[in-house]
Amino acid sequence: MVQVKKSTTSGGSEGLDILAARLRIVEAELTLEEKNVKMDNGHSFMGEPNLNCKIEVVKNLVEPGMHEGAVFYDRFKLKKDKAGDWVFAKYSKLGNLIRVRYGEKWFESDDEFDEEDFEDFDFIAGLSPKEDKNGKQIPGTTVNWKSIRPITAEAVVAREREERIEVDVEEDLKDLDL
Repeated sequence: MVQVKKSTTSGGSEGLDILAARLRIVEAELTLEEKNVKMDNGHSFMGEPNLNCKIEVVKNLVEPGMHEGAVFYDRFKLKKDKAGDWVFAKYSKLGNLIRVRYGEKWFESDDEFDEEDFEDFDFIAGLSPKEDKNGKQIPGTTVNWKSIRPITAEAVVAREREERIEVDVEEDLKDLDL
């Protein structure tokens, strides 16, 4: 008989499960070539071209306060077309993010993709714990690509109002010479 040490921790980051949240891309890095990715556990895999994003949960829209401020990484992958070229596919996770950021007409335009356009960009989406190809939960969180939606105009106005209020309070505190 072999003794196996048991652990109650996953050894990785918590997988968030949020039905709808306001998310902000904190950092975005576009990789246009396949590359060999080496993991901490010694395994490696060939990573497809992608937009790798550091994402913050700004507001949990279903359970306010829960997991707000949590940060995780997720990849929005390019896809191969019929000719075998890597493309920004319209009907994909990255395509949905592009549609929300640039609009539907971007795919038919000559406009360039700029990863910097996605930094400090807010959107609405659901989050799920990551799973491997067999459906087994693994450490991490992923954005539910079908749930990606734009922030409504009302929410943008409210955010700008909040930012103005924060600035006004900071200015008032400076005037007090504390």
